[in-house]
Amino acid sequence: MGFGRIFFFIFGFALLEVLVLAKVAGLIGWPITIVLVVTTALLGSFLFRRQGLDTWMRINQRLQQGEMPGREMVEGMMLLLGGALLITPGFITDAVGFSLLLPGSRRWLANKVIERGTLQAMAGNGNVFVYRQQWSAGHAESDRPGAARPNRDGGVTIDGNATRTDR
Repeated sequence: MGFGRIFFFIFGFALLEVLVLAKVAGLIGWPITIVLVVTTALLGSFLFRRQGLDTWMRINQRLQQGEMPGREMVEGMMLLLGGALLITPGFITDAVGFSLLLPGSRRWLANKVIERGTLQAMAGNGNVFVYRQQWSAGHAESDRPGAARPNRDGGVTIDGNATRTDR
């Protein structure tokens, strides 16, 4: 996505937010509209802290058990985005932000992202590499990148490929 497209997307979205704010203010008045926007930001801040702490505790628990907290990491990114959207004035950003902060909708969306299998992260040397998983059906399932196989010490080995894209 080029800079021009990003600029026009952000500009168009901001314009839509202003039009919605003006329409709501025309119906209920500007003072009540401003109070609603400030209230949603405060409520969003409260939810962000509470849900963020819960997710942070689940990440630590999974790490202590020796497991990769993949789902929790995806939910953490959604929490950050939801929190940022809620402090942005506007009712559209508030609706999207609340959907990312509420546990049920956030977990459902995180499951959809994970099920698609298009985003996987591997940590290495302090960097995060994101890649698309590709696999052809003509190979054995146990040879598939990301397939789990038992190893000698009773653990599980998961093979995969990564492409560094930040260079």
